[in-house]
Order: sequence, then C-alpha cells, then structure tokens
Amino acid sequence: MERDRLIEQILDRLLLMGSEADRLTGAAAAFNQLNRTDLRALQALRGGGMPAGTLARALGVTSGATTRVIDSLVASGHVAREADPTDRRRVLVRLTPAAEAQVDRTFDQLREDTRSMLRAYSDGELETIARFLEDVRSVVRDHARRLSPRSRP
Repeated sequence: MERDRLIEQILDRLLLMGSEADRLTGAAAAFNQLNRTDLRALQALRGGGMPAGTLARALGVTSGATTRVIDSLVASGHVAREADPTDRRRVLVRLTPAAEAQVDRTFDQLREDTRSMLRAYSDGELETIARFLEDVRSVVRDHARRLSPRSRP
C-alpha cells in the first residue's frame, strides 16, 4: 500500500512539474523580451545549428511558423543562417555568440542551484534519477504523440 501511495505522489508531482516548467518558460521568455516559441527555438539551437525542418520538428510547429520564428530571430540578431558545410544546398540556423551567452545567463543560476541540490545524492541515486528522467521523457513524448491530432484516425 505504501508503494502505491508513493507512486501516486510521484505522478502528482510530475504533473505539477509541467506547470512549473511552463511558468519558467514564460518567465525566461519575458526576461529575454522574447515570446515562448522564440525562447524554445533558442534552447533547441543551443546544441548546435540545424536545418529549419529539424527546428520545426523540435518546436512542434509548421514550416511556415518556423520560417517566421527564424526571420524574427535573425532580425533581432539572435540567430544567423549559414550554408551547411557538408551540403551547400542546405541552410543551417545557428545561435549567434551573443544569443548563446544570453541563453546561458538566463539559466546559469538554475543550473548551479540544481547542481548543488544533486550533490546531496549518492552516485547510485544519481544513476536512478538520470534513468528515471529519461524514462519519463520517453513516456511523455509517447503520450504527446497519442494526443496529437496527426496521430488520431
């Protein structure tokens, strides 16, 4: 019985984390004078440049909406379009160094606070947490696909 109660408690807290993540996205977007989609694009591009189609999939928006996001971010100096060095027919969208620093500054304190919190856990606990978070991401992704209008008959 205790196990079932703990599982329900974890499920409840995970749902609340979604609200907290949404609140963080809103606060970070406002802090950077961006809309949420533009901020999410900067976060997606943090790992390196990507073609517009890949960015569209990462954002879960149409190619037209992605073009508008990219145009806006180019105009504001946050991203640049570059020829793909491996395929000159393709264009990559990359963060500018200033935008990369801006994204880092926005989340540096959160990362440091979380890093400090995680130091209290043992190596085994950290391995469990890492596995748990990856498993939760997978379950959430799968559920989002099920809810997506494109996946319904």
